[in-house]
Amino acid sequence: METKKLIDCCEFISDGDHLPPPKSDSGVPFITISNITGQNKLSLEDTMFVPESYYNGLNENKKAQKGDILYSVVGSFGKPVYVDFDKQMVFQRHIAILRPKRNVNARFIYYTMLNPQFYKLVDKLAIGCSQRTVTLDTLRNIEISLPDKDIQDKTVEVLSLIDRKIDENCKINDNLEQQAYLIFENMMAKAEAHRLKGKYTEAKFLASVITGKEDANFSVPNGKYKFFTCSNKPLYCNSYAFHTSSILIAGNGDFNVKHYSGKFNAYQRTYVLTPKKEYFALLYLASLYRINSFKSSSSGSIVKFITKSDVENIPVFIPDDTAYLDELNKLLLAQEQNTLENELLVQLRDWLLPMLMNGQATISD
Repeated sequence: METKKLIDCCEFISDGDHLPPPKSDSGVPFITISNITGQNKLSLEDTMFVPESYYNGLNENKKAQKGDILYSVVGSFGKPVYVDFDKQMVFQRHIAILRPKRNVNARFIYYTMLNPQFYKLVDKLAIGCSQRTVTLDTLRNIEISLPDKDIQDKTVEVLSLIDRKIDENCKINDNLEQQAYLIFENMMAKAEAHRLKGKYTEAKFLASVITGKEDANFSVPNGKYKFFTCSNKPLYCNSYAFHTSSILIAGNGDFNVKHYSGKFNAYQRTYVLTPKKEYFALLYLASLYRINSFKSSSSGSIVKFITKSDVENIPVFIPDDTAYLDELNKLLLAQEQNTLENELLVQLRDWLLPMLMNGQATISD
């Protein structure tokens, strides 16, 4: 196994577009660090666009292609993305574009950069306090272990199987979420048409509404427990304040609603609602429905945050037919089991990465 610098394995095509691009209502997506998801994929939701003519005028070294690796180098650096599709995109200047050379398996480089040990090294070499940055020169000169091409290929084959299972679970969870929401909307339509008996109440009568106690600096890169903030993606921390099945509502930002069962901690502006088990899914969906309605009604206004009173007064319809509650809870439980499986798969992948790459584990034919 050889030790090589990253520059010997990849061409550094670009670190994105250094000039603010012109905005457009449609055209070519402008990718920023916020478009990189927790699953190291590109999400095109809430993406701004640039005119296609602007994209066409860029030099080829500003354009990524299938098989390239994107890597964020500023702020929340350390997020590699393997480009597995052909699509025109313009990139923020803080996203480096790496193109693995012909004798290198591109996905092997991606997994190397995904390795927590690689992140720790980059973090150690990063500069700055308020906004951590890793320079391209630093990135180019980082040394990695590079085995023979056949071992690279076998390693990628095993790790890709794990990633495919993670992707499959994410798709299943999206489907489960849609099913739950459709059942909830159908239930509410019947209730409003007086075709389903039940009673109306409010969130404060089903769960206490409290907030987390920690500030944003409470998170750590590789913490043991989830730390829920107002961001869609949870961070991590080393101590927990809750060990429950709870609904979490972001008090500012995009007002997202999440659910989680287990040990976790929460940010000061995150509301935590912990109902009895039978009302867990119902309160989650009622909160999601209400907060989505709140967001749409406040669009264009000066509303910047959700108050405790807003959360406490979320209306909830409890049907007499408990089959609705049972079905909704089953769907959310299945979601959480898939999420837990994904977390275990990520741990397995992260354990295998260094073992396979330093030769402590091998793959037989």
